[in-house]
Amino acid sequence: MEVFYRHHLFHKELAITELISLFYFKSPRNYCFTGETHDFWEFIYIDKGQMLITAGKQQYVLKAGELAFHCPGEFHAVHACGQTPANFVVCAFTSDSEKMQWFTHKILSLDGRAREALQAAVREAGGNLLPDEKQDTVALDKPGMMFGAAQLIQSSLEQVLIMLYRQSHSVRIQQRAESYALLKSNRQLVANIKVYLEEHVHEKLTLTQIARANGYSVAQMKKLFKMETGSSIIDWFIGLKMDEARRMIQEGDLNFSQIAASLGHDNPHYFSRLFRQRNDMTMTEYSRSMIDATRTV
Repeated sequence: MEVFYRHHLFHKELAITELISLFYFKSPRNYCFTGETHDFWEFIYIDKGQMLITAGKQQYVLKAGELAFHCPGEFHAVHACGQTPANFVVCAFTSDSEKMQWFTHKILSLDGRAREALQAAVREAGGNLLPDEKQDTVALDKPGMMFGAAQLIQSSLEQVLIMLYRQSHSVRIQQRAESYALLKSNRQLVANIKVYLEEHVHEKLTLTQIARANGYSVAQMKKLFKMETGSSIIDWFIGLKMDEARRMIQEGDLNFSQIAASLGHDNPHYFSRLFRQRNDMTMTEYSRSMIDATRTV
């Protein structure tokens, strides 16, 4: 009896045809990659910390455990967030699969399986595969590469793509860009308030005056300032006045009552108590400590 066997042909719905680069990078503080544009796909995965990503004209923060794609022709750059270093994986590749368009402008989180697949690819690559100086792609047959390494790298990266594609949840870059823009706006407001307080340190100010000068409501201004600095506006303003009082005491041109009046306080006794609370010494003690310090220099 003749048996007929059905042959199942493999079809790749998400296929990587060429690998441009694959590397794991531990960024130093203040790391900055000014950016580039190319005709192939690239993704960046944050393994530790967070990075400020530029995608076209938008900027957003990519956090640990998240991966984002840059489609062909899209300008992209990477910057450190403040003084905090980060570790990340960058992979650049070519793909003709139509399904790749689904990844455009999306931020995705890697689950355990996807992360293991990416780790496997990086491990097979030895942590660092960069383009050959004479070619645009990496040399996957270089000495030291284990048998089948190129195939395993391709397979592992394609697994990552498939698992990410199966995810029902993702974040649009636009959403993160808007959040980052709002964060920058809030930080700028706080910076403006600080400058305003410094410029008016010799005056009496109410929260209403400060809010009106900076174009915000009192409630919103207080909330944002507290979130950004951990301090209330009034407390920050008092701190500036104390800094200025210490400077004026060192100069010695005014007596304590005049210093208090100069800083917008009509009651010198209250100002003296406030100075003592903030500096753990009276204005007289501070004055003497400065004189003694001067004599010992």
